[in-house]
Amino acid sequence: MSLAVLAGCGGGESDTPGMGAAMSAIGGSVTAPGVVDNNTDESPVEALPLEVFNTKALIVADDFAFDTAQSIDIDFDLESARNNEASVSICTAYTTDSQGYNVDYDSCTVHGNLVSGVFNHSMEVTNEFTSVIAVVWFQDESIEPIHRVFTVGGSGGDRSVKSVDGKKVIVWRQESAR
Repeated sequence: MSLAVLAGCGGGESDTPGMGAAMSAIGGSVTAPGVVDNNTDESPVEALPLEVFNTKALIVADDFAFDTAQSIDIDFDLESARNNEASVSICTAYTTDSQGYNVDYDSCTVHGNLVSGVFNHSMEVTNEFTSVIAVVWFQDESIEPIHRVFTVGGSGGDRSVKSVDGKKVIVWRQESAR
């Protein structure tokens, strides 16, 4: 009796490990019970010709970087935050509209506190991003957050500069109006 129960528990091709891969390799298919296979083409898929390239023949521009990310130093000195407790978030996803900036704070890779208005750090930014946004938040809610966009890709623009050692630096200097 127990043998009859065990025999009734399995038996389908789909229960056999590796059977789907083996059937696909020979041009067959495995379907679950009650599932209709509408594939009427019984001819096996022909292999595409494989082209082999010699990478020694590739010509790459001298300034081409194979890196998928770039390291960027952050150097902020904000007088408006010298006498106020403030923190900074640096994010990669944001949009602008008539109301200002809409920042996706889930994209922020840097969060930190400004000490006497100064913040120094470094971050990695993948090459898909050409800019980041920095948002400075004040503990005093009566002071509005400050937003600033920095170019980190391409030519660098006026808000991203290369330091002496070739590493990119975003610099934000803010002095009070006198």
